[in-house]
Amino acid sequence: SPPRKSKEEEREARRGQRTMTTDKEKELAGDLPAAIAPPRDGITLYTTWPEMLRHWPKTTLCIVSNEFCERFSYYGMRTVLTFYILNVLKFPPDTTTIFFNSFTILCYLTPLLGSIIADGYIGKFWTIFSVSILYAIGQILLAVASTQNFQSSWHPWMDLTGLIVIGFGTGGIKPCVSAFGADQFDKNQDKMISIYFSMFYFSINAGSMISTFISPIFRAQPCMGQDSCYPLSFGVPAVLMVVATIIFMIGSPWYIKNPPTENVFAEVARIIGGAVGNKFSKKNTGPRDHWLEHYLDTHDCETDPKCIALKGTRKKNKCQKKQYVDDVRALFRLIVMFLPVPMFWALYDQQGSIWLLQGIQMDCQVFGLLLLPDQMQTLNAVLILCFIPLFQVLVYPLFRMCFNITPLRKMVVGGWLAALSFCITGFVQLQVNTTLPLLPAPGQAFASFMNVYDANCNITVWQLDAAGATLGEPTFLMPHETMVDIPSDGFSTFHVNSGKATFLVEYEGDKCSKKVTTDKEKVTFDLEDKSVNYVAVGIDGIINSPVGTDKPTDGTGEFSMGITLFTADSYNGSLCVCRQDAKDFDANYPCNARSPSDFYYWEYDYNGGQTDRGNYIPVYGHGTAEPTTASPIDSVTTYHFKPVKPGNWKLYFLHNLAKDVDQETPPKEQIDVTYTGVEFTTNGQGGVYNYVLTGPGDNSASIGANEATVYQVVQDNQVNILWQVPQIVVLTAAEILFSITGYEFAYSQCAPSMKSIVQALWLLTTAIGDSIIVLITALDLFDDMAVEFFVYAGLMFLVICIYALMAIFYFDYQYYTGASDDEEEEEEEEEVKAIDEFKSHLNEAFSHELEKRENAWGIEDDNESIDLRM
Repeated sequence: SPPRKSKEEEREARRGQRTMTTDKEKELAGDLPAAIAPPRDGITLYTTWPEMLRHWPKTTLCIVSNEFCERFSYYGMRTVLTFYILNVLKFPPDTTTIFFNSFTILCYLTPLLGSIIADGYIGKFWTIFSVSILYAIGQILLAVASTQNFQSSWHPWMDLTGLIVIGFGTGGIKPCVSAFGADQFDKNQDKMISIYFSMFYFSINAGSMISTFISPIFRAQPCMGQDSCYPLSFGVPAVLMVVATIIFMIGSPWYIKNPPTENVFAEVARIIGGAVGNKFSKKNTGPRDHWLEHYLDTHDCETDPKCIALKGTRKKNKCQKKQYVDDVRALFRLIVMFLPVPMFWALYDQQGSIWLLQGIQMDCQVFGLLLLPDQMQTLNAVLILCFIPLFQVLVYPLFRMCFNITPLRKMVVGGWLAALSFCITGFVQLQVNTTLPLLPAPGQAFASFMNVYDANCNITVWQLDAAGATLGEPTFLMPHETMVDIPSDGFSTFHVNSGKATFLVEYEGDKCSKKVTTDKEKVTFDLEDKSVNYVAVGIDGIINSPVGTDKPTDGTGEFSMGITLFTADSYNGSLCVCRQDAKDFDANYPCNARSPSDFYYWEYDYNGGQTDRGNYIPVYGHGTAEPTTASPIDSVTTYHFKPVKPGNWKLYFLHNLAKDVDQETPPKEQIDVTYTGVEFTTNGQGGVYNYVLTGPGDNSASIGANEATVYQVVQDNQVNILWQVPQIVVLTAAEILFSITGYEFAYSQCAPSMKSIVQALWLLTTAIGDSIIVLITALDLFDDMAVEFFVYAGLMFLVICIYALMAIFYFDYQYYTGASDDEEEEEEEEEVKAIDEFKSHLNEAFSHELEKRENAWGIEDDNESIDLRM
């Protein structure tokens, strides 16, 4: 609804008239000394840059620097937290989302506690100092926990403890720091305070922008024998938080430390409780305009200290509690307008969790450079700094030319833009889905055949029904050829019912196994429900095994690689792949275990019993017997899937322990390896590959005589990560319109006595929004992320339409200033008194000047002539 002229606007108009009168009188005064115009409230207002710089409270530089370091610390840790939970704590994606957003909930619940402590007990300074120490301890705990192997008993308990401590630390600081900085200025220095808040907001965004760009780079660096470096990603923020605390304390001797006033939360709760109690008790004195006014049924101004203090002023008939009850009424009216706000945060805060999970399914190569998925969050911080002046200087003025812009109208448009951003996200995910594996439905299983013969033995495979009749078209496979099931290339694997599935294999070629007694044989396997399987047919028999379909989640551009050793010697030792295009590659010593990004290993019995070997797969010999009824003649070894960075690699048999927490990593000269004969180059990201190795194995007489057949389980990432840019741009515009405007709206529409509680309640809406994410994720309602994004968009659109109706039919604007109504009246009376004194002084000065000039001219006027001149 359009804003109507409020009490505050009428006051401002009267002030403008008084100021105009004063200016005219000054003009009439001509060359009278400026000293006759006393500064407001005895305080000189500084408005020019030289004056402001000369009188600027230097302690605010400590506060702004502290905020920069604290935001760098928080966002630096938060940016990589999702990947840490995924890859170190080994939580599945849905649990990771719940964990991450639960941490965010804690961070936005604890400001309530921080505000209560600061306002009612120890003040802002000691609250900031004490929780900063707590904050630094939490960051240190998390950094120390990240140095431990993922199998350590420290996980996840030490990580959880650190995050809880951080949550209380950052929550305690949020409601205090900006207000504490404003306390360093005289209350009437509006321009200086405005500039301070601009500096403060800039420090927040500068800290978050730099940290969201740098922290993923720290994460991607190899350190401590690992391919990533979370200790560095968490250690730097921990150091910055210690620095932030030290910087804050440097200014301690010079800070203005206002004492705590009153616990606003407790006072509001007392009024609500008293009103409810009086309304439903015998103390009810009759109908009231609002149920909160029943608090006054038992209120006695004669005994209330604040009312007694008020009677000592010019307002002898005023009731302090009556005004406070009116303020609480206005608070309830404002809270109603907060109800749809959490839905916006439910969308906005997915940038750090679900949007990251989308990012690791996308191609991160941009013009030959690797753009890490968590670095995309930097774009939001950069755009915020660009959009704020753009909207103020260009967007808002242009739209004001067409219609009146109110805060609620801006918020409604911002909500619609948030819904639009998730529509864009959903369409991007639909394209990403084309590169994801198609998983079997309940009651189904997939089977892909692989021809692992070395040469001149082709196979043709049919699926058979229960009666032995063929189903569908056969699949023809040449040596080292596999069936693939990639959505963008069409489906060629067998989609069968789970349980027993029978296939007919026909052999053709002079290099086929002599053990094949006929050119055809039937094979039957018992396939698990919803499993993806490969069936390898080779010279030594047939093997069948389920295979993983999970894309790598490290977020540094890897593909996933698993190995099956189907060799003649049944080798089951360690393996490694060594980069051939490394900068410091040495052909004499090709494997450098001290360079984690150039050396990936599959070991057993290391790190206190850890093993990278998977299950042993039975080998069934060729013949007429079905594998499900025949005894296996041997077994082969599988190795777990591991993330490997793109490049040119060779596969080696590894004969000594290269990596173990109980020993120092040996130099490349001490790494004992034998070349398998398998070399490959992979440039794509996100693909899942299973390498089936065939040949003599680790045989000294046949070094390098093995070959590999590659089964690509999951396609490489094809959709470039830059397709996330539109959704980020639109959501950032929504943030400008909804979040920043909403904070301004909440602050302007509440009484001065309620501003601290409104600030805390605004932060609480973020916690509720993240609770929506946690609830929807925990219910596991969606199998398709695209559908989930569209549902969020629809919910946001519906909620914001309701919000628009509330703005039209429910809410009326009411503006407040930084002072209470009583203070406003006192201020007006003081201004009127000052103006009267000014006029008296002016008249006296005019009379004195006139008398001097008339005496100089020799004129003697009577009172009437003087009155005419005046």
